Amino acid sequence: MTRHSFPILLAMAFSTLMLSACSSLLKTDGPDHLDSLKHWDIAGKISIKTPQDAATGFLSWNQDVHKYQIFITGPLGQGSTKINGSKSKTELLLPGWDSPAVAESPELLMSQYLGWNFPIQDIHYWIKGQPAPGSDFTIKTDDYGMTESLSQHGWKIDYSRFQQYGDYWLPGRVKISGYDHRFILAISKWTVYD
Repeated sequence: MTRHSFPILLAMAFSTLMLSACSSLLKTDGPDHLDSLKHWDIAGKISIKTPQDAATGFLSWNQDVHKYQIFITGPLGQGSTKINGSKSKTELLLPGWDSPAVAESPELLMSQYLGWNFPIQDIHYWIKGQPAPGSDFTIKTDDYGMTESLSQHGWKIDYSRFQQYGDYWLPGRVKISGYDHRFILAISKWTVYD
């Protein structure tokens, strides 16, 4: 061994050690570990493409178990759209409205007033990288246990740009496509409360 090869061997050994340490830090138990994450906020951008239109806007979403508040600002020239919901009732308030429209299903309101097939009740699971409970799905995870893609109810969801927030690794980009609709969420910030 020459005196010049020692630093190279040392650098290689250090790199191997760091890669193995990073692998153990990144490893998750797959999407099941996300069951305990029930209260969170996200902020970011949303891109929406439907058979009739395409738009982008800013998104703020607070999920607290089954209650949620969603603000979408900008798409379709409508200013700010507000959606409040729970298991039994959803309210949709559009700019210029004095009072919200109310229905049992958020999907019905979104379809009727915005023309979007937006599966809110499933997305609050999908957005974290886990399937909605109670129905069939297919899932692909990477070597670290994080969800790369998920298919459920005729929708395909692709994930990328994972970052760690507390005990959770959560995606920074979520692409949801199906039924001639496509939603891309570019999440700039997760806040977790669990």
